[in-house]
Amino acid sequence: MQRARQAYDLARSGQFDAAIAELQEACRIAPANPLYRSAMGGILERQAKWESAVAAFREAIRLDPANPKLLQKLESVSLEWGAILARERRFRAGLRHAQQTAAQFPNSASVHLMLGLFQTRNQQNVAAVTAYRRALSLDPDSADASVGLAIAQSSAGLARDAEATLLGGLKKFPNDALHRQAYGVLLARMAESGSTPADRAIQMLESALAIDATLPEAHYQLGSLALANEDAAAALRHLEAAARNGLDDARLHYAMARALRRAGRAEDAARHMEAFRQRKLAEELGVQP
Repeated sequence: MQRARQAYDLARSGQFDAAIAELQEACRIAPANPLYRSAMGGILERQAKWESAVAAFREAIRLDPANPKLLQKLESVSLEWGAILARERRFRAGLRHAQQTAAQFPNSASVHLMLGLFQTRNQQNVAAVTAYRRALSLDPDSADASVGLAIAQSSAGLARDAEATLLGGLKKFPNDALHRQAYGVLLARMAESGSTPADRAIQMLESALAIDATLPEAHYQLGSLALANEDAAAALRHLEAAARNGLDDARLHYAMARALRRAGRAEDAARHMEAFRQRKLAEELGVQP
């Protein structure tokens, strides 16, 4: 306990490395004491060393599996680490992390949302449907679970199920822009096959932007629809808005190259085509460009 108190004092004074060293020695001396692992996890969390914090709290729970405070802390830091992995586009590492976390927290809607996200990003769409269904069953008022389920269903080729989920979601969450965006994306795919007019997709995507003008996917889809209608000016307007709002994937740069070529801007088109090649390679390798 003396080493733990000393570690707390060091951490309070900002000497995090020294505090960790004290706790590592305490763990060596008393390896069955979960307090030291928990304290180490807390200090690592304060340093934003999320992966190490997760490992420390997991070890603490291995030693004290019924401790509710430790379980709550582990769930919290695990979700934070998952969000970081998603932002960094580390989807394979994120999937491994989410699977391990879901096994430990089978009744957490937030954890199953995380799992569904990483399964979708790894093209495990049928599995993602299961994860999002579980999240929605645990939290029926979750708009994120509803729209995530619909996207996973659409990606798994379950278009009718996706449409039913989105229509139900729009009824329950009429002002949720993400449901409108997802339904617009689905309608755009249906328009490509000729099963619905493209105008339906355009109207739905525009209604999403009326609620939230920063949605990059809605802008990208409207840009693509404008390209299909040979309207390069409208396409560029939406594609540039998608880029301003954070979209930077291979699809965007390919569409930008096409629109710029049609607008007579060959040099800019070539620059985006090169960016497309780089993003495409990075996406295939599962790394950031």
